[in-house]
Amino acid sequence: MTPSANPKIKPDTPASPHGGNIRSRLFPKGTIWILLLFSTISLCIALVGISWRAAELARADLQAEIREKAEIEARVLGEKIENALRLGIPLREIVGFEAVVYQLRDGDPDLVFAAITDMGGDILHAGGLPSDEIAAALTAPSGNDTAYIVTRLNLPRAEEHDDIEVVLGHARAALMRPVTDNLYDIAIIFIITLALSFELMLLVLTVNVALPVRVARKVLGNVRDRKFTLLHGQSTHDEIGQFMERINSLINTTAKKVGTHPQREREVKLIGVRMLAFMFVLAEELARPIMPAFFSQVTSHSIDGQLGAGVVMAVHLLMVALAMPICSLFQEQVGSLRMYLCGAFLATLGLIGTAFAVGIWDLVLWRALSGIGYATTFVACQSYVLDATNDSNRTQGTAMMVSGIMLADICGPAIGGIVAGHFGPDMTFIAGATIAFLAVLLAFFLMDNMVRGKTPPPVPTRAALRAMLGNRRLQVLILFAAIPAKLILSGFLYYLTPMILLQSGATTAETGRVIMLYGLVAILTGWAAAKWTDKSQNETRAVGIGGGLTAAGLLLAGWLPEYALFAVAVALLGLAQATSIPAQLSASLKLSKDFTKDHGTGPVLAVLRLAERLGGAAGPLLAAGLTLLVGTTQAVLIFGVFAAVSVLCFELLIGHVPPEQKSEQKSEQKAQGGTK
Repeated sequence: MTPSANPKIKPDTPASPHGGNIRSRLFPKGTIWILLLFSTISLCIALVGISWRAAELARADLQAEIREKAEIEARVLGEKIENALRLGIPLREIVGFEAVVYQLRDGDPDLVFAAITDMGGDILHAGGLPSDEIAAALTAPSGNDTAYIVTRLNLPRAEEHDDIEVVLGHARAALMRPVTDNLYDIAIIFIITLALSFELMLLVLTVNVALPVRVARKVLGNVRDRKFTLLHGQSTHDEIGQFMERINSLINTTAKKVGTHPQREREVKLIGVRMLAFMFVLAEELARPIMPAFFSQVTSHSIDGQLGAGVVMAVHLLMVALAMPICSLFQEQVGSLRMYLCGAFLATLGLIGTAFAVGIWDLVLWRALSGIGYATTFVACQSYVLDATNDSNRTQGTAMMVSGIMLADICGPAIGGIVAGHFGPDMTFIAGATIAFLAVLLAFFLMDNMVRGKTPPPVPTRAALRAMLGNRRLQVLILFAAIPAKLILSGFLYYLTPMILLQSGATTAETGRVIMLYGLVAILTGWAAAKWTDKSQNETRAVGIGGGLTAAGLLLAGWLPEYALFAVAVALLGLAQATSIPAQLSASLKLSKDFTKDHGTGPVLAVLRLAERLGGAAGPLLAAGLTLLVGTTQAVLIFGVFAAVSVLCFELLIGHVPPEQKSEQKSEQKAQGGTK
């Protein structure tokens, strides 16, 4: 094979005078964002129009339902009046009418007032509002702009009182209450639709427009400089690709004359990792809402259903925790593409097997297989990002992958709940398996097999491992940042928050909206936080800021346990995780650079991921224990104190750099400053 046929990928390509520092940018600039904005606005207009029309149709149906309900309530009041009249009680001397109205209001909060009137419109009995206000409401002109929906019912069977009637007034705002109650759900669907559209548009435009244009600029700049050493290697079949193929032919012809051997230049499709990470997490998260009930039903023939569901879910988490560090040790030898293909294929088999499981043992087997597949694909995406980025943009690359995972965490349960409601739990797992299989096919297109380490690193010796584990700053990062972050995430967000909100009277939907804030805030702020981290090159500072935000939110929620403040605490947790989690990965590699230089990043990532998984597993256990001892509210406060102590210890200890390491860092900074 000639050199010109080999694609050339340079993760550390220097800045070009013609194309700028292309490798330092992970997202496109310029007109592509205008196209994305245009598509977003178009989608917003369409969704707003559909929602408005749906609300108009809902109001007509709701008004008919309110009138039917009002007629039933009027009959109840009428029967009580008739019974009193049959007993010989004069109409004006009947007592207890107002108490009956308040009883009706307990079951119908939309009922504002009720009254008994005579033919002349005089109010004989009233409840809910003073008589003068009811009289004003009854004499007001009817129409859709009035404050009340008035329903009247004659009492023809009342002896000598056929001229009286029961009048009920319901708040007209009740017509919009079901709509307003569902506005949050509508907003969630709206955001999910926008997010999915954004992901698809970003992928298509980046792969088909932005990347080919960037490489074309570099190639044309190379031609302008009369070097003829680069060919356009970003394969496309549109006008850009056809034009650059003609340019390639001219470059090859000229290169033969001048005696050069041009090589194909292309850029890594790093945006593809975001989509692949989104797909493998979405495949698993689709069935998240129905997993406990489904597992309980399948395992109930062998053991207690609740216990069986817990065992199955625990086995899945255990396999993820064990497989991640093991895969991290071998990812550089295997390569990201092959590892992702293996993981997605295992996840496909596991999800299909789960759909057709008939007992606890085969269910445990299939869920364990899914856990291994999940861990393998995660490590593959992570290693791809590490190999395709450098110190100047590694945190942004990690944030890109994490954003895809966060989006799947938001979209998966919402979409999966709809699928399960219409087609059953079996089809939900099959839908997840279909997505995982599609990820296998897309990986060939979105993940470049050339992105990998130069040579497989040697197996680290015991002395090297001891030196890595004895790295004081790495120990501080793991003990006071990585483990607390996952422990608080699983203990506070997934255990304490739903329990406290449900106990305080919040509905399941309201609780889900609060938890969803975590992912939304993380997606919206993650990119900006990662960009700031890469620009400042101070990953440990970003980790400390994330810890401080977490502590502030938890202390606030523990001190004043109200619904709104819990929402603020969850939002702060999302911002904190978006700031610190990508920075932790970059910081761990920087703090262990002496080890990774000789033995690769695998062992460091294995230790980091194992510590995170242990923290995630300990979170619910710690939260449950504290709940039994001191109660849920005090448990949140203790979590906040724990977060504050952790970030304080982190800030105090992470800056204590040995003198030789400090001088080395200063010399490196001077060297970097001299090359700029």
